[in-house]
Formats: sequence, structure tokens, C-alpha cells
Amino acid sequence: MYIGKYLHGFILILWELVVNNLANLNLGIALSFHGRFAEAKAQINQDWALLYIAVYVYCIWDSYRCAVEIKKNHLLAEIEDAPVKPSDISFLDIVTLDKKNSWVGMLWSAFSPGLGQLYGGSTVVGTFVLAWWIAICYKAVAVRTLLYSFLGDFKSATAIVDWQWFLFLPSMYCFAVYQAYVSVTENNTLYDIEQIRFLRVRAENLGHRNAIETNTVQILATFDHSPFVEMAIHDIEKLGVPAQNIVALPLENLDSQIHIIDTIHRVDGRSILDGAMMGGTIFAVLGAIYGFVLYWGPIIWGLIGLAGGFLLGLIIEIALKKRKKLRIFTSRRSEVIIEVTCQASLQNQLIAVLKSRNADGFVIMPQRPS
Repeated sequence: MYIGKYLHGFILILWELVVNNLANLNLGIALSFHGRFAEAKAQINQDWALLYIAVYVYCIWDSYRCAVEIKKNHLLAEIEDAPVKPSDISFLDIVTLDKKNSWVGMLWSAFSPGLGQLYGGSTVVGTFVLAWWIAICYKAVAVRTLLYSFLGDFKSATAIVDWQWFLFLPSMYCFAVYQAYVSVTENNTLYDIEQIRFLRVRAENLGHRNAIETNTVQILATFDHSPFVEMAIHDIEKLGVPAQNIVALPLENLDSQIHIIDTIHRVDGRSILDGAMMGGTIFAVLGAIYGFVLYWGPIIWGLIGLAGGFLLGLIIEIALKKRKKLRIFTSRRSEVIIEVTCQASLQNQLIAVLKSRNADGFVIMPQRPS
């Protein structure tokens, strides 16, 4: 399924590359933004431009459709508790789930698109994006344009750059950086899911194997600092559990920083980089377009547009999430742990007490042979 989706995307990307160039569409867009409409009309090949429109609209629609389809599959997988393969070997690739740093993948793609995908384990996608990037940089004379721009020779940079090919680069660059980040983050999430299921099955097997050997259960529960902690202890004692069998201790949190985005150690799927990267892409394209005629050239103005659009998108994303009262920062942490050892017959009553006293969570420990 996923190879089919990748192949689908590769075909549409190649279509964009070929038809856009044959229609001189990027050049027409740049001239239109400069107000040179007569030149834009003269440059655009109408036959190829008309072919481009239908596929362009289809790509937008198909992106939405695929996202909805994948979300449905995700929901069904959660309901059915579908297994996650820790590794997969095929003639195209060897893929293993592993915890990696999203920022490292993002930085590698920032250095050269495709490297972040290779870091994340997506050999096929990484190779395609890297080859795509190298080919377009060559056709756009982007490397020499970059060199002249950083040397301060902006006239030479503007003179040698190919407008048509160069305008592929801003969206390609932002996409590669963002996709590398998302890909690594999603792999980290899959790793967490697979490990949670492994530990759950392991605990069930241990509990089933040793259930006959003892008639007690051990339950660990976590709470926030609140009166509910003492109320829960009191309720548990009322069930007949001896006080010495109830241990309550504060937890020493190792990291008190607020987390805005996903990392290798914390993945909650609530990254606010989506809007930031979209804003960065839009303004990077605009910066490159107007950079063709402005003094600093398309490279510098493209980077300025990228930074400005990223910050603007980030601000808008934060504002929208605050307005909707969504949690942006995963700052809540359990602060107290309670360990209870009681008769197995009291297990359900004890769980009911924990729920009624707002426990953050609980786990029934697998029983060990004495």
C-alpha cells in the first residue's frame, strides 16, 4: 500500500516537473507578480498550461482524500489493536523501528534535502528527493547563485540564475525539511506503540502464569499533588487494606521544561510546526520571486521570506490553538506515586477508588512467584 502511495506521489512530482517546465509556468508566475503581464502571457505555452490545470486541481483533491483515508485506517488500527511490525525487509529496503531525533532529521534535510529522509530510514524517498534536489539545483544554477550571494556579488547572482528552474527550490526545500521532521516523529510514535503493546502482552503472560501462586495484587497509581492523594489513601484503608501495604511517595521529575514540539523523548502528535512550515514555504517563494529584481537577489530574499513566514505561521498557529483551548505544551506531569498491595478480591474496588479520586493512571503489576 505504502509503496503504491509513494509511487503515486513520485509520478505526480515528475508530472509537475515536466509540464511546468514545458509550459514555462514558474516564469509566468514570477513575471505576473512583477506586474509584467504581457511578458508573462508571451512566455507561457498555452497548450501545456491547459494540461497542467486539471492535474494541479486533482493533486489538491487527492492529497485531502489520501489524508482522510489514512486517518480512517489509523482509527481502525486503534480500534482493532492492529500489530505494528518492529522491522520489515524487502528487496527495496530494510526498515527497523528505532527512536531517532526529529531535529536531527530536520537539520540534515536543511543541509541538503533528502539526507533527513535517509537518516529517518526512508531510503526510497530520501534517494528520490536527493536526486530531485541535485538535478534542479544544477538546472537553476543555484549553487553558483548561492556562492555569489554570500560573497555579496548580488548582480552576478541575479544575472546567472534561471528563473523557471529556481522557483521549484523554495517549496522543495521546505517540503523536504518538514517531511523529514514528520517522518521521524511518526516513526518514534510507532516505536512507542509497538513497545507499549509488547510490554502489555508480556505483563499479561507473566500475570497469567503466576496467578495461581499468590492471592494478592500490587497496583501502582500516579496522582498530581492535591487533596485527592490523602482522600485516596483514606478510602483504600477503609477497604481493609493495612496501612503498611500502602506506600505513597513524591516523584522527582527529571525535566521541568515546557515542550513545544516533538522530540526523541516526548512525542504527543501536537507539533505546531505545520502552520510555521506552510508560512515559511509561501513567503520563501514570494521572497525568491521578488528577489529576482531586488538588490540582494533571490537567495537572500528567499531565506528572509522563509524565516519571516516561519515566524508568522508559528504565531498564527499558537494563536489559533489558544483560541480553541487546545493543549500546546505537554507540561502536565504526575507528581505522586502510590503503591498498594492487597487481596485480589479487592482489585476492582481499589480501581474504582483510584478513578473516583482522579488518579492520572494506574498499572496492575504482574505477580511474581514467592
